[in-house]
Parts: sequence; structure tokens; C-alpha cells
Amino acid sequence: MINHNSTNQSSWQSIFEETPCFLFSISDTGKIMKMNLELRTKLGVEAEQVIGCQLEDLLTVGSKIFYQTHFYPLIKMQNSAREIYLVFKGVDKQIPALLNVEVKQNNGEVEILCGGIEISNRNKFEKELLDAKKAAEVALAENVELTKAKNKLQEQQTILELKYREVKLLKEQQQEVYKLIAHDLQEPLRKSIFMSDYVLTKFKELPSEIKDRLNKIIGYNTYMSEILLTLLRYKELERAKLNYSSIALNDIIISASNALQLKDNKQVEIVYPKNNIILLGNEKMLRRLFIELLRNSIKEQNPENNILNITITAVKTVKNYYFNNNEKYQYKKFVKIIYTDNGLGFNYKLDKILQKTQHLNMVNIGLAYCKQIVEKHLGAMEAKSVPGEGVSYTILLPLDLEYEDL
Repeated sequence: MINHNSTNQSSWQSIFEETPCFLFSISDTGKIMKMNLELRTKLGVEAEQVIGCQLEDLLTVGSKIFYQTHFYPLIKMQNSAREIYLVFKGVDKQIPALLNVEVKQNNGEVEILCGGIEISNRNKFEKELLDAKKAAEVALAENVELTKAKNKLQEQQTILELKYREVKLLKEQQQEVYKLIAHDLQEPLRKSIFMSDYVLTKFKELPSEIKDRLNKIIGYNTYMSEILLTLLRYKELERAKLNYSSIALNDIIISASNALQLKDNKQVEIVYPKNNIILLGNEKMLRRLFIELLRNSIKEQNPENNILNITITAVKTVKNYYFNNNEKYQYKKFVKIIYTDNGLGFNYKLDKILQKTQHLNMVNIGLAYCKQIVEKHLGAMEAKSVPGEGVSYTILLPLDLEYEDL
């Protein structure tokens, strides 16, 4: 009698041993159960040497890591895998192989069947492709038309550099002109203020009408002097490097109020933030920010109100760091300051120095300077106003500054 099962088993074993591909199987613990002659020959081992050994012991260091972190977990989850790349440690060299894997159950025992081919020539083909690519790039670089384009680009870069230098020189000259104009105008203003004050002090019996006019001259000239100083600060801030320190918000508000002598002014009432928030910033610049805001509120005071009410609140918040880019997001901590008053309000933009109004072009360098200070601190400032009812400024200043940007 012929035992067909025995015959089939013998035939399968013959195919398994003689096939030119890599064939082997491992248990669910990674131990080698079978390995055909082709792979054993490449590895330089006998069957009795590898059966029962861990597969990862036959792999290179890189493949061993891949086997532990990807290969084995993938087989556990999917029971199969295609085109897995592993590198075996051969007799004389490394043996790269591309494998397909299937998990089988035989009488309750798990067997992981692996079959694949050696792909030693792949690196050779990749190198040839890279060499061909480099050769093509060299040929392209030597192309006459490309050379002409590169020369043209170089010419344009030279022109651009010259233009950049011209603009830089013009900005420096502009800065110097601002300084000269401000200095030349400050001197007659200073003298006018001094002489008007001298006349008022020297001649006590002057008619009240003359006194009023002299006081108006002092007020107008003082206001113009402040505008000139603010204009200089505005231009200098463009290239200023700010020194940062920890600042108590209420301290700089009080300091700004004292600078304008508002402490004993019964017609101005300022409400400070309940929580004295500590933030990072340039103390001098932030103090100037509140001086300009307070000065603008006083200048735009509504004559129908007996008292100018100014309310300042502050809270910590989280905002997108990229204010003007809806496609980028990076959330950071900010202090949100809201400044409101009950003045005349306005209907113009913060960043404009000259504002076109119904009656004339109005100088508004103070608010433009405020906005520049906030943006120099990597923050944002906006305003809302109803003419006749007052104004509300919203100021965002970051609590965790990135100094390398400053």
C-alpha cells in the first residue's frame, strides 16, 4: 500500500529544500522552525545550527531593531505582511532580502511562513541611478542657456544690492533730517515758552486777556514740542534694540499718570487693573505707551462730561501667535489690556500719522507711535470707537517672549 500523505510530505520537503528563493518559518516566539538550503548556504550554516535559534540573531543591527519594533508587531496584528526588507549576516557579506510573510495555524500551533528573494543588486542599481542623475545635473549646469540665465540673475542681484544700499542710506539721511528739523523747531518753541512764562511772572498786573493769550501760547508750543519729540521717538523705534525686564503693569500706568501730573487732577479719574500682572517688556517704551494713550484721552476729552473717566483692565489669555495668518497656528500666553475712556472718540486708523478729518489734516503721531511700540514687543493693538462716546483700545502683549526675534 502507498501512503499518499507521506508521499506529499516528501514532495513538499523536496520543493522546500531545492527552491532558489529564501524560505523559512518561525514560531510565534521568533524561533526558527524550518530554513531551506538556499538561505542556509548564503548564511553558511547547517540545519541543526539554526533550528530553534532566534531569527533576530541572524540579522544585522539595523534589521534587528526593525524586526523588534515593526516586523514582529505587524505580524501579530495583521497575520501577514508584504515586501518586508531585512538584511541577514552572510558568510562574507550582508544579504539584503525582500520577504512576504503569512501566519498559519497547524493543530493549534502558530507557524509564521516567510518567503522572499535576495536583492543584492538593488544598491548597485540605485547607485547607477544616482550617478545618472548627477551626470544629468552636470550637463544641465553646463547648458549655455542656463549659464546665461545665471549671469542675468547675478546682474539683478547686484542691482538689488545697490538699491538696498540706496534705501538704507536714504533712511539714515531721513533720520538725520528728522533730528535736525526737530532740533531747529524745538529751540524757537522753547524760547517762546520761556519768554511767555517770563512775561507772566515778571508783570503781575497784565490784563486778563493778555494772560489768557500767553497761557494759550505756552500750551500750544508745549503741545507742538511734545509732537516733535514723539515724532523723533517714532522714527528711532524702527531700529531700536529693546532691553527687556519684568514689569508690574500697574507700576508703569501709575508712572505714566504721574508724568502727566494727573494724580491731583480732579477732572480725570483713572481705574487701574485689579490684578497687578507681571509681564516682560521694555519699561521705558511701555511707560511711553501709556503716556501717549493718556495724553490722547486728555486731548480728546468730551466737554459735555465733567470728568474724564479712564478704565484699564488686564487679564491673562491664550491667543494664536500669528495674528495676521489664518493658515498658521501657534498658541501662546498673552496679557490682554483693555483701555477705555469717555472722550470724543474718533473714526481714523491707529497707524496713520496724518488723519484726514472733516475739517483738516490732524497730526496723530502719538497713537501711531503706540501701535509701533506694541508691535515692537511682538504684540497687537486695535481700537474701536463711537464718535462722541469714547474709545476702547485692545492691546495684546506676549508673556513668553522669544528674544531671538528682537
